[in-house]
Amino acid sequence: MLSSLADIHLSPDRQLLLLASSIFIGVLFPGIAAICKPLLMPTIFLLFTFAIVQIRFSEVIRVTRTERNCWLILAWQLVVLPIIFSLALYPLLSDQWYIFAVATLCTSSITATTALSRLFGLNDALALVVCLAGTLLMPLPLLVLLSVGLDSAGGLEMGVYLNRIVIFILVPFLFVYLLRRAITEQTDALIRQNVPYAVLVLLMIFGLSVMDGVQELLFAQPLILLSYIALAFAISIVTHLLTYAVLLRLGVRDAKTACLLCAYRNMGVVAAIAGSSFGEHFLIFVGVWQLPMYTLPLLLKKFYHQPVAPVA
Repeated sequence: MLSSLADIHLSPDRQLLLLASSIFIGVLFPGIAAICKPLLMPTIFLLFTFAIVQIRFSEVIRVTRTERNCWLILAWQLVVLPIIFSLALYPLLSDQWYIFAVATLCTSSITATTALSRLFGLNDALALVVCLAGTLLMPLPLLVLLSVGLDSAGGLEMGVYLNRIVIFILVPFLFVYLLRRAITEQTDALIRQNVPYAVLVLLMIFGLSVMDGVQELLFAQPLILLSYIALAFAISIVTHLLTYAVLLRLGVRDAKTACLLCAYRNMGVVAAIAGSSFGEHFLIFVGVWQLPMYTLPLLLKKFYHQPVAPVA
């Protein structure tokens, strides 16, 4: 179908370990994280651009017609889950923790979910459509959070918001469209074949860059950092449980794919579009948010793994 991390000649376990190691290196060696931090925004831009490079638009159109479950999962991901969490957590969390928690549910899935779906034998075609459509639609629930959940002091100017959406979401689509008009089909295939290696490197740089400041907070205010870590893991695990229980009627394979799509959210694009509106610790939380995303695929691989049905 499409190129992804699954096309790299490394075992899935080694790929996941390699990615997980980057965030721990960023914590243990803050100097490396500080060096990588200026690369955060370009890395976010390139990750989404390369995700689109690996996609054949005709394939996406075909999948949207055959994979009807993608729209149900998308509605659950960007509408129902944010409402459930916003209502359930409002009496439980203070302002900062509440905003961080709800923000995680107002964005799309990480671009690596398609690759993870392939690694675990899940529905990568469905994951592709939900990830792309979710990235295009996520500015709407995020805007609601910025408008309703934040006071005017923490707001974001609409012009700035729209400009960032254009840069980080629309420009990658335009770039790939123009690139494909300028190159041959053979060159396009060669690029798609080698993109997974670049994506792996970019994911490691992203993991390093978002950990800048985590060690400092660990020594200065360890309880706050631990609370962020607990919040990140709790959101991810509860999202897994809710998603699997509610969407199991779609079939085990699609329900597990939905768990990946709904639990592993792209906080990088939130940081790029509106991160400064959420306070000084938001980037720290974005870094902490990587812990469940980079470790739970390893810990839950037996749950995710979907054996290939034998051919009759």
